[in-house]
Amino acid sequence: MGVRFRRSVRLFPGVRLNFSRSGVTTTVGVRGATMTLGGHGTHVNVGLPGTGLSYRTRLAPSSSARSPKPEPARLPTPHALPPKPSISPPDGAVEIRSAEVSVLTSAGLGELKRLINEAAVRRRILISQVTSHERALKKARGRLRLARTFIIRLVTAKAVPRLAAELASAEQQLEQSRAELDGCYVEVDFGFDQATLGTYAALARSFEDLSACNRIWDITSTKAVDRVAERTVATTAVSRTPVTFSFTAPAIVRSKYQVMQLGNAGGRDLQIFPGFVMMRDLTQDFGLIEFGEFDMKLSRTRFVEEETVPADSQVIGHTWKKANKDGSPDRRFKENYQIPIAEYGELVMTSPTGLLEAYKFSHYGKTQAFAQAFGNHKRALAASIATDGPDANLEEPPATEDEPHDSAETPDAPIPVKPAKGLWLDWTALALLVIMFVFCAFWVRSYQVHKEAPAAPVAAAPAAPSPSSSPHHRRHRHRSAATPLSSAQPGEAQ
Repeated sequence: MGVRFRRSVRLFPGVRLNFSRSGVTTTVGVRGATMTLGGHGTHVNVGLPGTGLSYRTRLAPSSSARSPKPEPARLPTPHALPPKPSISPPDGAVEIRSAEVSVLTSAGLGELKRLINEAAVRRRILISQVTSHERALKKARGRLRLARTFIIRLVTAKAVPRLAAELASAEQQLEQSRAELDGCYVEVDFGFDQATLGTYAALARSFEDLSACNRIWDITSTKAVDRVAERTVATTAVSRTPVTFSFTAPAIVRSKYQVMQLGNAGGRDLQIFPGFVMMRDLTQDFGLIEFGEFDMKLSRTRFVEEETVPADSQVIGHTWKKANKDGSPDRRFKENYQIPIAEYGELVMTSPTGLLEAYKFSHYGKTQAFAQAFGNHKRALAASIATDGPDANLEEPPATEDEPHDSAETPDAPIPVKPAKGLWLDWTALALLVIMFVFCAFWVRSYQVHKEAPAAPVAAAPAAPSPSSSPHHRRHRHRSAATPLSSAQPGEAQ
């Protein structure tokens, strides 16, 4: 692919930004042999480190000397996130929304955007590989665990070394994929002076205070209010969505400086770097805006708050739900009540390329401090660019100790497999199981034979004649039947 992202496995070379009077350029390459990409064309810089000898030539003319280059097609997104449902503005409202991310990039950052998109595509492929290797590792562990199970290992003893080798290979592949994923990014360095770095540090501190506001809203639309028909003192109705501001660590573009992230109701968050602003949408596309083209306007607003007033806001007055032109309550409405008027801060961010975002903050003082810090850093950055000159920082800095180095490949060492110990226990347990099985089978067979054997015949004794069957007994029974039930006592006549 021709470029490598630092701390990867030699996939892409390091990328560095250069700020000059003519704009922002991108330097790609290694020390002594670099390529500068920017609005003035493509230049090749070749030199001998330590000698002061260098050579510079132009490969492509400047963007103004050639026909405008169409915006490159959006790279395929195999696993793009589903877009959030768009927030439809009310009827007659004006939507506050930036243009498509694909057209927001400044002219001097086009090549950097291309590299970032390539890194994003490569990162999605690596994420898929990591997931696949994790499943393979889980399966290899299960097979080896089963092969080493008690008694079963007597049969699978010869397969254990092979399964252990497969497990080690799966672990190595997963480790390599994770290392590639961790190193798949574009590292951006900013060669600023101490004054510019100081203003950015002050901007980061003011951003931290701003993110602590009790409420931050993203304004998505505005609409003019008919004060007579609505019976209100408000002149504009806004649609707002609560969002959060925080520091972030982007996975694709990395820097040693703090990166500020501004939440967005449509999912297209803004990220502020020391030298440019980046917007990323849910389709994984990027928009890069130079700091000089990023504009921020501050305003103090009086907001009729019909919801709960934030704790850090200042209430500067009250009005009525239904009010006359002079602010007095409209007596025609019986259930009329007072509404507080809060003081909020508002920031509107724009750029010539189509950026348009508006935010409202519950604390005006913090909003004002952030806007001032932003202006200070923007002016310091412009002064630093004007001082450095167009050819500053063309030479790639020396590699640090953590930079990967090529080394001769060594053959993989054999994977040690621990011999199975205590197999006599397995054999003993297996013998006992066999004995118990044979005993149980013999017992069951004996029990079935005993149950199915016929009973021995018993000799029948001659039956004695029944008294009731003899004639004498029949006669006696006949005679006794004629006698009364009560028997005669001794000495009495019959």
